[in-house]
Amino acid sequence: MDNFKTLKLDSSFRPVEVIDAIEALVLCLVGKAMAVESYSEEIKTVTEKFKLPSVIALKTIVKFRLTTIPCKRQNVIWRDNSQCQYCANYFMQDKLTIDHVLPRSKGGKNTWHNLVTACKKCNQRKGSRTPEQANMRLLRKPYRPKTSILRTVKKTDINPIWEDYLWNLA
Repeated sequence: MDNFKTLKLDSSFRPVEVIDAIEALVLCLVGKAMAVESYSEEIKTVTEKFKLPSVIALKTIVKFRLTTIPCKRQNVIWRDNSQCQYCANYFMQDKLTIDHVLPRSKGGKNTWHNLVTACKKCNQRKGSRTPEQANMRLLRKPYRPKTSILRTVKKTDINPIWEDYLWNLA
């Protein structure tokens, strides 16, 4: 039961975040939200049964703040989908490094446009040179990713029911 996720919407049905289904059920039970869609799975008490919600709508509008994703190791690996940007192979996070396209020794900064995910072998081969100097081609030009409420959710955990509510994230 602990791996069920719920899409949380504000009262205008705008996606806010993805939360644990038990947390969503509690929000419904205390009257802060209502279930819009539900899983077939139930939680049973001695006297009642409750379906786990897959989509809930809060009874209030959530004020949105424009947030940016911090440029740090975990987020660069997420943006690059755990793929080395030089050899195109996929790796576990602990087998990846973060490479400065313009090396720090040449004035390169820790920015979204200068950091890429690289396997240890490719990063060592490139050394303190630019990709052109090392005769290595980048798979994709580094970029600043857009903020997404789905960033913390694995693609396999995105419920097809949610698609009707994620129209403004495309």
